[in-house]
Amino acid sequence: MRPAGPGPSIRCPAVWTEGDGPDLFGNVRQVEIDRDGRLWVLEGQSNEIRIFDAAGRPVRTIGRKGGGPGEFAQPIGMAWSPAGELWVVDPANSRISVIDTAGRFRTGLRMLGGFIVMPWPGGFDRGGSFYNFVPDMSGGDFRLRMVRYDTTLAPLDTLAPPEWQGPEEFFEIAGRVRMGVPFSPGLEWRLTPDGDFWFVHTGSYELFRVNARGDTVRRVTQPFEPVAVTGEDVDSAVAGMEWFTQQGGKIDRSRIPGVKPAVERLLVAEDGYLWVEPNTAARADRGRLFEVFDPEGRYLGRVRLPFPVRRWTPIIIRGDRFVAVTEDDLEVPFVVRARIVKPLEL
Repeated sequence: MRPAGPGPSIRCPAVWTEGDGPDLFGNVRQVEIDRDGRLWVLEGQSNEIRIFDAAGRPVRTIGRKGGGPGEFAQPIGMAWSPAGELWVVDPANSRISVIDTAGRFRTGLRMLGGFIVMPWPGGFDRGGSFYNFVPDMSGGDFRLRMVRYDTTLAPLDTLAPPEWQGPEEFFEIAGRVRMGVPFSPGLEWRLTPDGDFWFVHTGSYELFRVNARGDTVRRVTQPFEPVAVTGEDVDSAVAGMEWFTQQGGKIDRSRIPGVKPAVERLLVAEDGYLWVEPNTAARADRGRLFEVFDPEGRYLGRVRLPFPVRRWTPIIIRGDRFVAVTEDDLEVPFVVRARIVKPLEL
């Protein structure tokens, strides 16, 4: 499907730059926006949350490394509850810390700990239910499950996210350590505001919506131009696998596909719109170009960002705000907030 009119655009980015104070980031694990337009940044290296006002000025810092009330061991995600409190997921402390809008620690909710997934895939749905992942080894193989909780963290039911059905492509060290083969197709899924899932087959650019029972309720196929994997791409990917080769792993370059997956990243905004980052041949598109679909899967158009988005970092799309992590030429991370402008047709 092609758009009936132009897609959304991004304007007027506000950038929180590096410095010697609370705006110097090392490992941004999550970003959030509150009702007053303030930005909350979960900084992984220092195990703290940094709050900035709507103009980007530092307001305060919350937390520190530790196991006591208001302290974090390894926080991986956060989300606003229906009561307007921030839930901070900290598996290393087996706890969700509940923080009010003034930055005060209110209480801790016990959760299953010891297991980490980043980027964190959980959050709240429109009905106020909270979702968090749990590992499932009941069948002998690892599976990821999502548990739906009420606001007291009492479990309500368990959902099975979509799983990749194709062949697993990986390099392996004596059955101990696995490393995915670069540029192999796979599956990307995201929880929706309605408590179900959208997922994309990255090799064929097929989008599927699956309800909580596992039934496919929507399928969308988007045309794309295959992009060749260059020798430079292979060299860069192999260089990024140095930790694997240092442990004795062998890289068979002949197993690396000759074309890239059609899709690099899938996002679901708070309003249910889909933002898909396609792979294109243009180097300037990397981390900048997204294709937008409405909640029913209708293609609306393309958005080109005036800044690149760093890979494997969180993105928040809420209302007319787009918040992401970019980086400079030295790979220093920056938090960027921009405004989404939608055409009247949307």
